[in-house]
Amino acid sequence: MPQKYDFNNPPMTSAEILLGSVEAAAEQGGELEESLNFSGITPAQLTTGEGYLPLHRVVMFLNHAAESLDCENFGLLVAKHQPPLRFAMVGQFVRFAPNLGLAISDAIRFSILNSQYSAWDIHQGSRSITLRREVRVQLDQNVRQMQTLSLAVVYKAMNAICQHRVALSQVSFSHSQPAEYEKVLAFFDAPVLYDQPHTSMVLGNAELATAIPTADKEVHTLLKTHLESVVGASTAGLNVVDRLRQELRQTVGSRHCTLEGICQSWGTSPRGLQRRLREHGTSFRDLLQDVRQELAESYLRNSSIAVLELADLLGYRNASAFSRAFKQRTGAAPDHWRSGGAAAGVVGK
Repeated sequence: MPQKYDFNNPPMTSAEILLGSVEAAAEQGGELEESLNFSGITPAQLTTGEGYLPLHRVVMFLNHAAESLDCENFGLLVAKHQPPLRFAMVGQFVRFAPNLGLAISDAIRFSILNSQYSAWDIHQGSRSITLRREVRVQLDQNVRQMQTLSLAVVYKAMNAICQHRVALSQVSFSHSQPAEYEKVLAFFDAPVLYDQPHTSMVLGNAELATAIPTADKEVHTLLKTHLESVVGASTAGLNVVDRLRQELRQTVGSRHCTLEGICQSWGTSPRGLQRRLREHGTSFRDLLQDVRQELAESYLRNSSIAVLELADLLGYRNASAFSRAFKQRTGAAPDHWRSGGAAAGVVGK
């Protein structure tokens, strides 16, 4: 049973969920200024995806934009313009799974698909599975745009990791049917039912066996080990340095792995956190580089992951920036460190 929504302590959602809004509005020939003012969301959050937003503000924004732009399927249009994979290390884990079924299981196990507002469950049938979205809290607002956006984003991510259109057997929504539901049918290319008990997608077992082109057993194993060590780990009793190090290991590579992003999630100020870190003889930048270096050496030592892919995984702007940072620490470029025996200790820090 969903809990009652608490406006004084609302569930937070990543601002990344609204990436694509600007492009969606442009496609409709409209602007979002009024919707931003109405919801209290900043223009920067729409373009950077940085930080977290109270759920009700996201819903307010989507509903207002849909009405002001006269676009009943605004949430679907936002999903259409979003990056296909907007997750960092935790989310990129699924790209290395051997098949779609295991990728979905990994995503649910490590809460990639879950948030403070919703969670996804797998219901196994004899010939198919139902991927069902359940809400944790009951918000007394129209959540049609949010529901459609959430389902569309997950489906788009499936298509991205499989590098082809995944065939769905059925899509269901708990809200009523929109007038222009043909656009929803076209997006999912499957029968779409409305006024259903649950919001869900049904996939046949044949689709679950779809091989993922970017599968890599070594990297998948390393990422799994990494995630098992940090996801859900307690921070009770940790000092500020160890707590931050744990947070960095979990968010590295994401838009939230910044001083401002982590301070927002902790409810503290950047200046205050930096002051506490200085008392321990370190800084946010130093700890971030430590975590990146630790992970980089592990992946270079234990897998054949490409430097370009590793740079992206660790949140560097490009492979050159990663190589420069790595060389400053080790005296060797990543590829040379890997191939020249440095991983065994020939080149030290």
